[in-house]
Amino acid sequence: MVKISQGFPGQRLVVIPPSIVDVATQNSICGNLFPTHIGMFQKAKGHYISRESGVDETILIGCLAGDGICQFNHNKWYLKTGNLIVIPANTQHKYKASENNPWTIFWIHFKGDMVKHYLQALKVNTEEPMISVANIGSVIDAFEDIYQHTESGYTNTALFCLSTSFMRFFGVCRLHQRALKINQQGVEERIKKSVVVMQQNIGRHLTLNELAATSGWSPTHYSALFKNQMNTSPIEFFTRLKMQIACNKLKLTRESIQNIATSLGYKDAFYFSRLFKRQNNLSPQNYRREFSLINSKKD
Repeated sequence: MVKISQGFPGQRLVVIPPSIVDVATQNSICGNLFPTHIGMFQKAKGHYISRESGVDETILIGCLAGDGICQFNHNKWYLKTGNLIVIPANTQHKYKASENNPWTIFWIHFKGDMVKHYLQALKVNTEEPMISVANIGSVIDAFEDIYQHTESGYTNTALFCLSTSFMRFFGVCRLHQRALKINQQGVEERIKKSVVVMQQNIGRHLTLNELAATSGWSPTHYSALFKNQMNTSPIEFFTRLKMQIACNKLKLTRESIQNIATSLGYKDAFYFSRLFKRQNNLSPQNYRREFSLINSKKD
């Protein structure tokens, strides 16, 4: 196999001039997270990169189709569609496309004061540098948004947009991130199913036992896994869903607080008001007074 580093048909590649990177990274916002190289290769047959000393920037590679292999820190990872991998800065590494099913990839080199924190948010580290995304289309759209900002010149506004677009890219990856292990994916699917049940029964009072039954787990096991996944208990999450709808109704309708409470499964409007204030630090009446988008009547 002929090994090629670049020069593929239809390739896209942008390298931000080092002088511009220096200007950007001295900015209080761009200095947090800034891409320095960005590109995409399609069906990159023979693609091969080997860097004995690594590069100064952290590298993110996303596999959009096909297969490939990435090696560093004496480990090897196999990438397929929907997999992203992060290579630490200044780390010897190699990566290459599969011979039989060469990958289509995008990549971004980046630096900044907040890189460590963004990677922590994705739960990426040197031992587990790879993530999987369930909706690769959304990630591609986010990548394209970054890429278009590299074509806007190097004004302060363009650099700001480039940096914030890249921040949004990480948010999209986190939003659509899914577990790499099959058993963890099963947990995610059951938790999502129970959330759908909450959304479909927003006007009811669902007990923990009823919610746990949708997952097939015991209430104790369900509660522990739900909290690990969603950072809150199932009942608290269900309450937050109800309060979000209440907020929208208070902002967008003249519906009475009693009717809003009833529609969300609360027969006692005073109890509903106490829950609402606990969630939003304002009573429903004061929330409507502050945020209503129409000329609402006073309750």
